[in-house]
This record gives sequence, structure tokens and C-alpha cells, in this order.
Amino acid sequence: MIREGREGIQMKIEKLLQEMSVEEMVGQLLCFNVPPEMTEEDFEAVIERTKPGGIFVKDYEMPQVGKFQAMMKKYCRLPGLIAADLETGPKSANDGETMPNAMAQGACGDTALLHKLHKSRAEACRKAGVSLVFSPVVDININPDNPVTNVRSFSDSADHVIKMAETWVRAFQEDGLVMTTCKHFPGDGTDDRNQHFCTTINRLTADEWMESFGKVYKAMIKAETAAIMVGHISLPALQDSAEYDESFGYLPGTLSYSLQTKLLKERLGFGGCIISDAMSMVGACAAIPIDRLAIEFLKAGGDMLLYPLPEDYDRILEAVRTGEISMERLRDAAGRVLRLKEKARLFEKEEDVQKDIREEYDSKALTAEVGEKCIKIVRNRQGLVPLQLPEKAKILLINIAAVNDEIGLPVLEEELAKRGYTVKTLLNPRHYTVQEEIPNYDCVLVNCKITSYNYPGGSLRIGWDQVWPFWRGYIFTHPCMIFTSFGDPYKIYDFPYLRTYINAFSEAEGVQRGFVRVLLGEAEPTAKSPVTLKGFFEREVQ
Repeated sequence: MIREGREGIQMKIEKLLQEMSVEEMVGQLLCFNVPPEMTEEDFEAVIERTKPGGIFVKDYEMPQVGKFQAMMKKYCRLPGLIAADLETGPKSANDGETMPNAMAQGACGDTALLHKLHKSRAEACRKAGVSLVFSPVVDININPDNPVTNVRSFSDSADHVIKMAETWVRAFQEDGLVMTTCKHFPGDGTDDRNQHFCTTINRLTADEWMESFGKVYKAMIKAETAAIMVGHISLPALQDSAEYDESFGYLPGTLSYSLQTKLLKERLGFGGCIISDAMSMVGACAAIPIDRLAIEFLKAGGDMLLYPLPEDYDRILEAVRTGEISMERLRDAAGRVLRLKEKARLFEKEEDVQKDIREEYDSKALTAEVGEKCIKIVRNRQGLVPLQLPEKAKILLINIAAVNDEIGLPVLEEELAKRGYTVKTLLNPRHYTVQEEIPNYDCVLVNCKITSYNYPGGSLRIGWDQVWPFWRGYIFTHPCMIFTSFGDPYKIYDFPYLRTYINAFSEAEGVQRGFVRVLLGEAEPTAKSPVTLKGFFEREVQ
């Protein structure tokens, strides 16, 4: 594939900017989501009026993406981005299966395999109409008590995050199919709070930050990630004192000129597009009045707003007309969005882009292979793994999960049943149920499903619902009891008395299949722990 040179692209963008009205440039800075309370007709009216640069879709299905694409084509002179998170998807375009999460990939560590997996995902995304993903997460999970990063992070090592994230960025952006957005600048994973709930703080010193998160972002810029998402996270060590408020503390990155312009654009040299995290989150909207959020984000150096309000279009226009936002800043932001679109080949005929989708990889098979390679046996003090069971053995699955998560582990059940075992599942059972049930089974598999994707929000620690199966200690009387975390890898801290403990990191279907194979000795466990929990296990990757 021969692409136009950088100089020619820049000339094309400059020509476009000269032709655009102020209204068109302002529209380019907006990436709307579809709030559940808004009708499709009302949303279409917003698109018609503002002509935005992009639309964000969550848990999308392909027909929905097609509708949004049609809206953009109908009302917008310029092509529009269709953006999605895609941290573990796209499910609807990958044989109906989710992908193992970032930490599972970090445990697998096979970059050649992961490149193929990401390439297959990128092709599925573009085929479905998605041209921009808000991934990979490049946060470093330094604090095991961080409730929002956790399994969304590759590792607590900056070097391993770089290794994994570079693989992701290069595979997705190969052939210009899907542009990546590394997040969440200036870096989550150090606080024990959630930036969805308040502005969290990255408390590293300037030197510590440059040697960790700074090192990661330099590598992502070198890998040419098209965009970086700034989070609602402060970094006091590298922020000006003028950004400090006695009650609130330091401004979040989304509103910080020190972090977006001075640090990311000037010091680190990022020339791509800065996209905000969702501006509906409390970490942003609690900091300043709601009618100032969009304006202050742009003044701080941001380029594209995620989850703006329709009124933000008028607010930005007014700020440009009064001179609060300079024309230079407006053109710079709009130009960065346009360059992002050009990299995503949105100014080309889509038929030509689709020709570069080769579909040479089987995503389901790749998912299964990664799933098998991310099973880490942390403790095997009773020698129970690999599991030796009689034919037609009876296995009891005790699933302990967040109160709002009742889906279970159906693939695990199916795989065990396929091998002739009788399987029964209990969800968050009370101790007296455990006492009654366990004598009837040859093996008890306790499976914990608590992750940063399905938890209550403020903490990943267990509560009464999750500890009830252990009450009175009846569960410990069974000679073949194995505990596996299909999410948060630090669960051994809450259950320190376990003799057999496995980290699977993810509940993806391929991981469930891989777990059964490793458990039954059909596959060798090869995963390396990508994180450390002092006193319990050490990180095994660099």
C-alpha cells in the first residue's frame, strides 16, 4: 500500500482548514455518545446541527454502527470517526467472543501471538465501521488497591507495559485500519480511588514519573499512536501552583495546561490528537462549573471532547467569537482531528481500505491460544494441579462474584461437561449450603469473578457476599478444593489461607477453555506473573 508523503498530507489538511468555517472546525472537536435518555431522532438532530468529528459507540452491534455512519454521511461534509473502547472486543465482530483483557495478555507475554490477535481485532473493527479505538490502556498498576486499572493494565512494570502496548498499537494501526488511543494520561494505577468518582492523584515525584509513566508515553509516541486520552487525574509534581485549589486540590489532566500542553505536547513532543476521557465523569465535572468544562479543556491544550453536551458546541463557538479561545488554538485542535482522520484513511474510498482486510487469522483460535498461555499457578501446595479425577467425577463450581454480576462461567461448565464430568454451579452460596453440598462432590472449584469491569466501583476488595462460602470453614474440609481468580490477581491477599491458588486474570471464553486444559493437564502452564503482590508472589516479567 502506497500512502501520500507527510508533506503532501500536511498541505491537504491546511487546505481543508482554510476552507472550513468556524462552525465546522468547532464541530470537529466533538465526539458524542448516545445517552440512554435521548431518542434516536433527537440524537440525529444533534448530528445535523453540530456536524461532529466523531461518534462514540458502547457495546455496539454492527447495525447500530451503520446507522451512525449514515447520519454522519447525510449531514457532515467531512468523514466522521466511529470510536469505541474495544479493550476486550469487538465481541459482535469476533465470533461472539470477548478477548482476554490486558493483564491476561501481560501474563501470556507472547508478542508474536498477540500481534496476530490484535490484527484480527483491528480488521473486525474496520469491517464493522470502527476507525478509532480508545485503547490500549497504558496505565501501570503500581497500587494493587487501585479499583479502576487492575486487569485493564498489562503490568506493574513500565517496560512490560511498553512491550505489550507497542504490539497493540502497531498491529491495530498497520495498513491504517484502526487508530489507537493510549490512555489515561498522566497515568492511573497509583491512587486507591476511582477517577470516575473524583479527581484521582498520581503522587509520583517528577523523576519517578519520567522513569515510569513518562517512559511509557515516550515509547507510545515513538510507536506513533495516533491519539492519547487524557484522564481526570492530577500530577502535582509536574503542575503549576496556579492549578491548585485549596478545597479541590490540583486540576485533573483534562483541565491542566501544565500537563496537556507543557508536558505532553512540548516536553514529550506529542504531535497527535489529545482526546478527553468522558467529560461526564465526576473527576472532571466536580472541578469547575459544567458550562466551563469544554472551554477549559480546549484552552488547556485538548483537541477532541468525549461525551460533550450538545450545548458545548454553542459554548465553544461563543468562546471563539469573544477571543477566549484563539483562532490559532481552534485551528490547531481541528487540524489534529483531521490528521487523525487522514491516518485512519477516512479521506480515501472505503472500498480501497476494505481491500487491505485480509482476514488471514482465526480470532477464535488465537483467543483460545492466548487464554491457555495466561493461566498462572501461584500455589499448588497440595499437588492438586494437574487434577486427577475418576471418570464421570462430580465437580461443584462455587462462583463468588460482585453482587451485580450473575452471568457465571458457562464455558467452564461446558468444557468440564464435555469431558464427562457432572457439574453443578452455586453463586455466592451461604456457608450452610456449602456444608450440605460439598460431601457429594469429588472436586470443588471456587471461582472468583471480581474485576475492574464488573465491580461496584470504589473497591475491588471482597465483602460479605463473597466471604460467606468460607464461613465456619466447612469448605476447607474438602480434600480437593481449588481457588481461581478469573479477574483481580490480588485475591490471595483476601484469602491468604488458600493452599491451591490460580490466577487466570480474565473471564473471556478462551481463558475459560485454556483454564480447563491446564487444570486437567492437557496443556502446560507457561504464564508469567505480570504483577507483584509483596509477601505472596513476585512479578516474573521484566
